[in-house]
Amino acid sequence: MNFLRRLPGVLGFAASLRERALLRRIRRASKRLDSFDAIANLSLAVTPLNGQTEVPPDTDRLMALPELAALIFAEGRGPHVAGDLGDSRALSTMHSLIPGALFAADMRVMFSLIRAGRRGNQPGRVVPRLTHAAISREIFLRLPRFHDKEMQLLKELFTGEIRQSLLDRLGFGAEEMFAVYESLNSFVAQTAADRIRAAADDLDDQLAESSELLAHLEAHPRGIDAAKAHIATVQGFSDFGSAVALTFDQLKERTGLPDASLRALVERLTIDLDAENTGLVKEFLRGDNPMRIRPFISRTNADGRREWLLVQPTWLIFGMRELFEIELSAKPMDQSYMKQRGELLERRGMRALAEALRPDKALVNVEYVDGQHKRFEADGLILVGHIAIVLEAKSNRITPLARSGAAERLWLELGPIVTKAAEQAERLRAIILEGSSLHIRSASSLGTDGTLEKARTNWDLDISNITDVFTIALSLEDLNFIATITAELVDSGLIQAGASAPWIVNVHDLEITAELLSRPSELVHFLSRRRRAADKNTILAADELDYVMHYITMGLYTDKPTDATEMVMGLNEDLDAWYFYKIGQQAVAAPKPTQPLTADLIDTLHLLDEHRPYGWLQASLNLLEMDLPQRNQLGSAPRQLRAATRKDRRPHSMYSEVSAPVGERFGFVAMSFKAGATKKSIEAQFLQYAALRQYASGLGPVSAFGAWQGSQSPFDVFLHLDNEWEFDPQLDAAVTKAGLQRSERKLADEGR
Repeated sequence: MNFLRRLPGVLGFAASLRERALLRRIRRASKRLDSFDAIANLSLAVTPLNGQTEVPPDTDRLMALPELAALIFAEGRGPHVAGDLGDSRALSTMHSLIPGALFAADMRVMFSLIRAGRRGNQPGRVVPRLTHAAISREIFLRLPRFHDKEMQLLKELFTGEIRQSLLDRLGFGAEEMFAVYESLNSFVAQTAADRIRAAADDLDDQLAESSELLAHLEAHPRGIDAAKAHIATVQGFSDFGSAVALTFDQLKERTGLPDASLRALVERLTIDLDAENTGLVKEFLRGDNPMRIRPFISRTNADGRREWLLVQPTWLIFGMRELFEIELSAKPMDQSYMKQRGELLERRGMRALAEALRPDKALVNVEYVDGQHKRFEADGLILVGHIAIVLEAKSNRITPLARSGAAERLWLELGPIVTKAAEQAERLRAIILEGSSLHIRSASSLGTDGTLEKARTNWDLDISNITDVFTIALSLEDLNFIATITAELVDSGLIQAGASAPWIVNVHDLEITAELLSRPSELVHFLSRRRRAADKNTILAADELDYVMHYITMGLYTDKPTDATEMVMGLNEDLDAWYFYKIGQQAVAAPKPTQPLTADLIDTLHLLDEHRPYGWLQASLNLLEMDLPQRNQLGSAPRQLRAATRKDRRPHSMYSEVSAPVGERFGFVAMSFKAGATKKSIEAQFLQYAALRQYASGLGPVSAFGAWQGSQSPFDVFLHLDNEWEFDPQLDAAVTKAGLQRSERKLADEGR
């Protein structure tokens, strides 16, 4: 038993020894290589030759590979221009050992945190698993996506007076960063492709002039094409470091930037290989990557000129906000930016939700009072059908110190994002569910075109029909490393035990989700399933969009034993293929991922959403809540009954009662009516039958769909009955007369 208690420490020590041994071997290999040559080749290992970074992710490609290599070269001693010392074995050693070193570092962190966790969590600190998740995501699982969305966000953030503030502080701004990204994003990969192509053309010219060379290559064991490809590749990568190195004048020519702006930028974003660099690798392996805001390396070449290489183009986009915010949040703090950051997040989140839900009411900057006339605020409130959605937009930063495993710092920085959002949303949620109206002191309505109307003051918002409230904590930060493990947020004290956890999501993932689940009922149903997954903690994923794709493809069902945990990974390939094709980054057409819904069910959901009769959303959610065979059967029931009536000229009906995974029951009625009946008589008969079915079943919610002859619509009349069941002698007698089967609840209450 004593040994078992020491086991995490033993395993952590072993992982630490392996990490150090691998780093020593990698450093030895690096001394035989030209730094630019090696880093550029390792960059190609994680970047497609066409230079497109927006491709479906490949888990075998670690973005950290060239970054760690660059930091190892930066810490190394001696010349970084190796001349003829290039060694393919040394490069292969680096390529094969760096992933192992990253994995060993990850294991070291994990076992040390397991050991710390056995002493119990301390107040003001996150639990060890959250710390490990933060570090692991930075060094091992990091793969930023949706460059176009981040770029659009940056363009909206850093404009006007904020851009001028950056120019005053740094000497450059977002436009200069974009110019560098666009000119250098595919530079290394494109250079390799161009050199290989040129080498192949030269070889073809030589073969046309030399029959001896042609015969020699034709005798190659794998054929002439393989021989030609090998020769072209070797020549293309010969002295590759010099080919991808750019002097200041070459950078200026490619980017088109003025001297002062370009010089300020490269000096701020560069790690100088010729300078004294210490601790860079250690920082990287604890989750604080220096290359996030310094993605260039530079050196003095053999001619005495300084040259640069962009190691990771991605950080020119995803590291830009962090770089700028370091400057803008320094004293004196740029208050205009801090205000702009929060307003933009709130606006984009509400716009995405409103476009997907087409709500009855969308309010922004809501100031309201509770029953004791205390004033509170909410960033956004959406009403759609019987559902309310509370949005709390939190623009607080997660700093490098928090990402690098400082448990106290991570707790402090997650607090304003997670805890405050959860508390604010839960307070409004309780008020909405307890009352029939909410007194609004001030709020602006969000129009269908995304514009805000003038704030309206002192009025009562009718919430009498709201029966459920979902809460969303929206962030600019990528919180996938913590949003998917709700239990640890509760254990850390960031979410109150027993409270309904908010959906914690970053703005890009929210926008993608809203675009994927563009039917209002689907998006609300996902929120319902996602909340159950958070409460039960039986489905775990490293990426929020994995939950979305699990919902689309497998339903995100949580009705599994509480001791069973499903790990979800790698469900985003179809999503990425569709998205990158949509924005023009992928040539192969890919369909939008959708749920497996029948045409009849799609038509039914669309018709309910289009006309929105009373109970439309509840009926839609109940349809989606069923398993596939049930919902497909019911979606087509009105048409099938209409076809039966057309054959025998008699009315037909079908009743279905369903238990949801959470234990609620609901009923569905479908009826068809023969030709010749008046609309008034059909509606009277329809209402009578639905009411009797509801009473006989002892249910509250029952949705009824009717269809008549001559119509091509999925249904022609809809009723939703949700009154509470109570004994009624007249209905009771009518049920008996009609011969309808009674539920167990009805039989138990007959003695009243």
